[in-house]
Order: sequence, then structure tokens, then C-alpha cells
Amino acid sequence: MQQMYGTAQFILSAGEFRELPVSSADEFAVIGRSNVGKSSFINHVCADKGLARTSKRAGTTICANLFRINNATYWVDLPGYGYARTTAAEQERWSHIARDYCERRGNLRGIVWLIDIRHIGIAKDREAYAWLRKLGRPVLPVLAKADKLPRSGQRKTAGLFMKEFGGFGEPVLYSVHEHAARERFWDRFEAWRSSFPS
Repeated sequence: MQQMYGTAQFILSAGEFRELPVSSADEFAVIGRSNVGKSSFINHVCADKGLARTSKRAGTTICANLFRINNATYWVDLPGYGYARTTAAEQERWSHIARDYCERRGNLRGIVWLIDIRHIGIAKDREAYAWLRKLGRPVLPVLAKADKLPRSGQRKTAGLFMKEFGGFGEPVLYSVHEHAARERFWDRFEAWRSSFPS
């Protein structure tokens, strides 16, 4: 497996879609609920604790944050949906940039969708699933915070995910406290990516 995370680098933050740079390189969006741990996931999967800003407070990601991975591919960490302590107007702005990016970005190749393994099937994730299905982009589901459940619970919950959101295939189980999760993710990511039509 190629270590794609070997040269991860933060590029910029964009508050609006029009602020994103023009690019023809492959890009992948990272989405999920506000408190699912997207930034922690990015830091761990890229083996760089300081790459993305993290916080114990939900809603820390308020812009589209662009990262270059291995000098070739870009990841975009989008504002989370759902709970966040901010105004309705600000939440609407976050929603706009996430929606605009996923619907209008021509070089977006796929979406990495994080779901909290402890809360399968909540309303906000069901809404996201319906939108993603309509969007028609390739989606790689990741069950985050897998360490919060025992192995037997992880397997059971993965089964529940398949019943609720099985349209995107089996999820990757991920824990930022498990080194093997990083290797497992990249193996799956590369297989997923290679399945795209050229």
C-alpha cells in the first residue's frame, strides 16, 4: 500500500464556494455531523496531529478546509451538519458551502461520509443519506469512534448500518486510537477509488 498520507499539507480555508481555487486535481470531500470527529479523523488518517484544527466543542469547522495529500490529491473538510452552538444564519452559511461544493465542484471524485458508530439511523444522518443518494457521487462510509464499542458491538452496528444505509456498501470501522485503522482505511480507499469509471 502506498502511504498516501506521507505528505499531507493544509492549503487554505474558504468561507464561500467562490473562494475555492480552480483546480483539475482529484478532490474528495469529508462530511458528517458536527460532533462526529472529522478533524480528528483527518489528523489520524494522515498521521499528522496538527493538520486539521480540533476541538471538544461541536461546530469547529466553519469553512471548507482544503488539504493536499501526497502532492496529488486534495481532501476538503466541510462544515458538519446538525448540532452546533451558533446562529441559524451561520448554520445556513455552513450548509450552503457544503451543498454548493458537493453539487457544483467539477473535480470532486467522491465523498468520505463519517457516521458515529454509537448513533446509527438518527434523523440528520438519514437526511444526509437521502441527499447523498440523490447527489449520485461515489460515497465511502466510515463508522467513526469504533473504540467506543466492543468488537461484538462493532460487528452488530455495522450490520445495522447496512440495513439503514446499505446503498453505499460496507462501512470502514475507524478509531483514532488504533494504528491498524489507518492502514485499513487506506486499503479500502484505494480499492474504492480504483473502482471509479475513468
